Amino acid sequence: MVFPAKVLGVILVALTWFALRFWLRRALRKKLAQDAVRFNVNHRYFLNELSPIYKSMPKGERRVLEKRMGKLISELQFDDTTKPELDAEDILAYALLQMYSVYHEGFRSLKGKMIVFDQGNNSGNLVLSEGKYVLLNPEYVQNILKEARSLDFFASENLPIVAELRKLYLEGEK
Repeated sequence: MVFPAKVLGVILVALTWFALRFWLRRALRKKLAQDAVRFNVNHRYFLNELSPIYKSMPKGERRVLEKRMGKLISELQFDDTTKPELDAEDILAYALLQMYSVYHEGFRSLKGKMIVFDQGNNSGNLVLSEGKYVLLNPEYVQNILKEARSLDFFASENLPIVAELRKLYLEGEK
């Protein structure tokens, strides 16, 4: 009976290991899904109107993009120097431009960064302040998104803001 007991012990250890792995994976997925901002119909409508690229994407790609944007928005802090309240449209436009600029990269955290919308920044560049604050003009961001017709536009046009957003994102936590 020693041999069957050993076999049964190995089987039980293996089943326990698989059960724990399954449970842990499921718990992590559920936690990550709760942390991200979820998009509603109004958000999707705004993104459709704002970006021809988003509008032309297949539904599956949009969902992946929305998950990445939602996770990014949940990790960042936002402020506006010119208005008493933040506009959801400005935040969505920033997140969309950020994700377009690093579309083929894996997700990286930007936790601890603050994005400050400043109507006075007409330079077309990001202004980095104290390593945590990024000042950008939301109208400029929305204009770029309206003019872009494909993801290749971001690679070929060499817009300074796209290069700076890419650099900011790639320097984030890994």
